Amino acid sequence: MSLHETVSRATSAPRVLRQLCEALLFEGWAASLQLDRSQTVNWSFRQTQFRARGRRGAFGRYRLQEGSIEVRDSSTWRPATTEDLLAAVAEPSLALDILRADLRHTEHLSDLTALHIPAATRRHRMGISALETALHEGHPYHPCYRARSGFTDADHLAYGPEGGETFRLAGVLFHRDLVQQVLPHEDFWEHELGTAEWQRITALAEQNGAPLNNFHLLPLHPWQHAELQDDPLFNAWRDTGQLADIGPIGAPYRATQSIRTLMSAAEPSRAHVKTAMAMRNTSSLRTLAPESVAVAPAISNWLAQVLNSDPLFTSRYLLTVLPEYAAITAGRSTALDGHLAAIWRQSPEALGLPADQMMPFNALALTDPDGRPLIAPWIETHGLDAWLARLIEAAVLPIWHLMVAHGIGLEAHGQNLILQHENGWPAGLIARDFHESLEYVPELLSRPDLCPDLAQIDPAYADAPPDKFHRMSSAEELRWLVMDTLFVFNLADLSDLLQRHYGFAETEFWRRVRTRLDRYAAEHGLQDRQAAFAPFTPQIRAESLISRKLEPENPQHGHLIANALATGKG
Repeated sequence: MSLHETVSRATSAPRVLRQLCEALLFEGWAASLQLDRSQTVNWSFRQTQFRARGRRGAFGRYRLQEGSIEVRDSSTWRPATTEDLLAAVAEPSLALDILRADLRHTEHLSDLTALHIPAATRRHRMGISALETALHEGHPYHPCYRARSGFTDADHLAYGPEGGETFRLAGVLFHRDLVQQVLPHEDFWEHELGTAEWQRITALAEQNGAPLNNFHLLPLHPWQHAELQDDPLFNAWRDTGQLADIGPIGAPYRATQSIRTLMSAAEPSRAHVKTAMAMRNTSSLRTLAPESVAVAPAISNWLAQVLNSDPLFTSRYLLTVLPEYAAITAGRSTALDGHLAAIWRQSPEALGLPADQMMPFNALALTDPDGRPLIAPWIETHGLDAWLARLIEAAVLPIWHLMVAHGIGLEAHGQNLILQHENGWPAGLIARDFHESLEYVPELLSRPDLCPDLAQIDPAYADAPPDKFHRMSSAEELRWLVMDTLFVFNLADLSDLLQRHYGFAETEFWRRVRTRLDRYAAEHGLQDRQAAFAPFTPQIRAESLISRKLEPENPQHGHLIANALATGKG
């Protein structure tokens, strides 16, 4: 444990504390809350008083100054700790213990990263695959941004994206009765693995008494495979001949910033593979809902058809999707439901664009180690006004048009979007990861004839009520997804960066977004369609990410926030 002791005295504790405070204030946990004119935020959690330098930004997001958070201890103020906050905010509980553990692990693994992995500089010049490992910051809102429950220090260095280490997937053959798969063609494996490797696996299958006419291959993340070695059901399948391990298969991968999605280390244009990992990160266990795996290719095909049906997506609102084209899950309706799954997705490097003309969207709000915004060279080259106008055009309107004109919402947060650019000049948007997060309202679809019957693919959808999976009950539900991810937890970080570094007021940023959305609706005669989503009401609902950690038994994790677009008309 000596390494843990050494590392935990490094530098990430103030950031974890800041994000925890900001999240709790944003989600309404304060018993009292005041902002004074000297840019001080005063609040209390139950009976305990806190204060910090900071402000309330767009959409009511609190922005506190790191290292300035203090707690009132009898008659004096002293620097606050994460433990002070946890003790003040809620009574002891299992949920609080899990949150505490995730916060500590986030601190520890962040400090371990800082100790072992040098921070990259001049990241605006990097290609898309290099950026996937160079964006060390993690989630800018969630305080458990590097929780990675179950990861040892060695796991973090071996399988975390930050280290950029390579590893191979673990090959497991499951009896076909245990497997549900959607593959694009019968030569899928030969295409993905190469003829020689597929022949090697075919021979191994025979040797292990698991011939491929009766067994199907499912590659597992090596960490997940190791975790399953003590699982009673996994071992029972092995003992009864329903499962055979055949060792590492295929070429090496690296983790992307979405830790369970892996990219080819040797050939960046080859498919990304999204794997199931029984690990908590931020608020979620990173398994894969098997019903969503089953419909992944159908969802991607549908989205592509909708985009192809509207020439505006290639002429004005350039939106490219990275389709999920193959999916396998094993052990449905067993104790390992969701723990055994993989989805193959087209790599951005297969699009034929130069790698250095694509940037994960969350990078736009980051600063390099010297404190300069990562996008500073772009703004110096193009000018802030022109660049921002072009960004709104290229990044907001494609997602907005898909929602307003076509009745389909995408979970457009920073990791799911890639900005296509030419020397920093925004050119278009690339979107990914749809199997769980695409939503639609049947009555609002522009082309209902294209919508797949998901119940035909998987029975889980047959009697599912609205708002459980992809089908939503109202325009408001769709707007919640789109505005939450694209605006509240994505572009608000950019508007904050532009205010801090360039003195460009957040209110002006959102006024420009609002003006452009009003003009968009008028240009296309979509005023009534846009109004149906009520996007400019004074208050909108946002997801309560930290509340989900503190109150996991409460199914409703949303809270009302001030809408930065409500007052932005101009």
